[in-house]
Amino acid sequence: MRTPEEEGSDNTMVEEGTLMLVDGAVVPFRPIRLDDAAALQVFHAGLSVQSVYFRFFGFLPELTAERAHYFTDLDGTNRFALVALDPTAPATIIAVIRYDREEGTDRAEYAAIVTDRWQGRGLGTALTQRLIAIARRHGIHRLYAFVLPDNDRMLHLFRDLHLPEHARPQDGSMRVELDLPATEEG
Repeated sequence: MRTPEEEGSDNTMVEEGTLMLVDGAVVPFRPIRLDDAAALQVFHAGLSVQSVYFRFFGFLPELTAERAHYFTDLDGTNRFALVALDPTAPATIIAVIRYDREEGTDRAEYAAIVTDRWQGRGLGTALTQRLIAIARRHGIHRLYAFVLPDNDRMLHLFRDLHLPEHARPQDGSMRVELDLPATEEG
C-alpha cells in the first residue's frame, strides 16, 4: 500500500481503499456520498454522549435528516469528507473525517469523529493522513480545528501527524492549526 504522499506524487490520488491499523485491523474507507445520509444518522445514534459532546461541543441527541444531508452533500473539492466502514459490516460507518474550505482561501476547517468502539486504534490518524493528502491536492495549505481542552485523543491525533502545529485558546476551546507543507514529491 502506498502512502498518501506517494499517491499524491503522480496525481493519481486514491480516494478509497483500505487502511491498515497498528493492531492489524484492515478498514475500508471512501469519500462520503449523498446516499450515506441515513447511515450517518445511524452512526450518530451509536455514539456516546461524550463523543458527541467532543465533536459538537454540546448535546445533540439525533442528527436530523436535514443536517445529515448537509454533511453528505459535498462538492468534493472545497467540502470533502472520508468515511471509514466497519470491515464486518461494510454499510456501517465507523468514522467521518472532513474539511470545509474557507471561501477564497487555502485554509479549511477540519473535523473528525470516530465511533467509540474504534477509538484509540489509530483509525482517526490514518484517515486524517488520507484527508490531508487530498486537501493538499485541492490547494489547501492549512487545516484548523476547534477542540475542547479535555479532548486528549484529538489533541494527540494532531501531534501524531508530525506537522507544524499552532494552538491557542479561543472561547473555551483550543484552536489548533496545522500547516500542510508541500511534500518533497509535490
